[in-house]
Amino acid sequence: MKQVRSFWKKLRIVVIPGLVLFIAIQFVRPSQDNPPVTADLQAPPQVKTILRRACYDCHSNETKLAWFDQPAPAYWLVVQDVKAARAVLNFSHFDSLPKGVQAAKLFECIMQVEQEAMPLSQYTLLHHGGKISAEELAVLKQYAVTIGYHAKPDTGRARALAEQFAQWTAATTATTATPISAAPAAASIADEHDGISYSPLANFSNWRAVSTTERFDNGTFRLILGNDITIKAIREGHTNPWPDGATFAKVAWDQLPDSAGEINAGAFKQVEFMIRDSKKYASTFGWGWARWVGGLAMKPYGKDASFVAECMNCHRPVKKFDYTFTIPVADTLALYDQATSLPDSIGAHPLTGKVITTIVNTREGTMSTLYGNDVAVHSSRTGLPYAAGSAVTLLTWSQRDDTHWFGGRIPKGLLSVETISFNAAGTPAYTRYEGSPLAKKVPPAGFVAQRLQYITAKKASIMPRQ
Repeated sequence: MKQVRSFWKKLRIVVIPGLVLFIAIQFVRPSQDNPPVTADLQAPPQVKTILRRACYDCHSNETKLAWFDQPAPAYWLVVQDVKAARAVLNFSHFDSLPKGVQAAKLFECIMQVEQEAMPLSQYTLLHHGGKISAEELAVLKQYAVTIGYHAKPDTGRARALAEQFAQWTAATTATTATPISAAPAAASIADEHDGISYSPLANFSNWRAVSTTERFDNGTFRLILGNDITIKAIREGHTNPWPDGATFAKVAWDQLPDSAGEINAGAFKQVEFMIRDSKKYASTFGWGWARWVGGLAMKPYGKDASFVAECMNCHRPVKKFDYTFTIPVADTLALYDQATSLPDSIGAHPLTGKVITTIVNTREGTMSTLYGNDVAVHSSRTGLPYAAGSAVTLLTWSQRDDTHWFGGRIPKGLLSVETISFNAAGTPAYTRYEGSPLAKKVPPAGFVAQRLQYITAKKASIMPRQ
């Protein structure tokens, strides 16, 4: 009997203060307002029904709290989550955003769902209506494609490229006689980006290619370049996690489509950097983040910590890939490594060549990247014909959807390797490899002439060094 009384006594000592504390914290209630809906999402009913059911509780001004959301401390967490969610995306203001931003937001939403980052697991645990089925996801994708970028000839983009290219080549002509690998970087940008200086990164245009992406969500091309540590990690298979010192430069251009279904790189838009340092950037997933925008003006994007938060929110879904979206083209290395007759000295290998430009053929479903040796790269970046000693290589892949980002297409299987070398007299010699494993082909003379003209006419993609 004494034991029973002792048990209840101890229970009262614990339960009564706990109950008092629970009641007391119910009076600590941060404001959870629903401001007016000013520009709600305009979309087909089927699309809006899915988003309203699965997303609006957090990502709109129409938050509806369930009874189990009301008691503190659960209420505190809900209020915090809603505030953070609205800051990232608020469907109640969606229609006030520029059309391109609307498309970008929706494509990112789909990526978050595909990577199982959204809706949050703690939300769907009790809010079962927040789950999005595969069929519903397909509906959202179909709608997103309709509001995304649709490639078509654009005289405005062509004019912007011509003006920017003339400005860029004029600025680099002074170093025409100097090999690109030896030329000093131009005066560095004085501005720092959240503590990251541009100066040590200014030579990114001479880094090696990691992969390319055709972004059909926003009409850009993305070229991902890596410093020596990054390339070494790829070759050795040490990419998850990436080693400290690995640095990515993600360069973006406008797409410039023509009437024949080919898309070339247009005007330079921006460059983003990810710098791996697990200790220095421990609080930001082990990566430093920076972005310079504004074309050749190169101004830092974002003036406060919100920029880094924006980067982290976007990259959070790919945590299992060390927060990186990029899938290196190393998955096709086996195909062209077998072509031992291709000398690395002319940049036949994507991880050794320097990038001149990148191209997509929408009718054939292929993407190509043109690489060159130092002489060729320097010629192309000054807007001059290829000088004697130049050597270029065009690699063409089939495409596949980017499994890490809905709205992107990346290289799949290597289809061909074409090389052009210029002798001391400046005469070009063309060689072609096809198949798996790659084998040398002897095409007819007419085909060779056509390819020589096509490849040598490609202008370099603009990659500022200052």
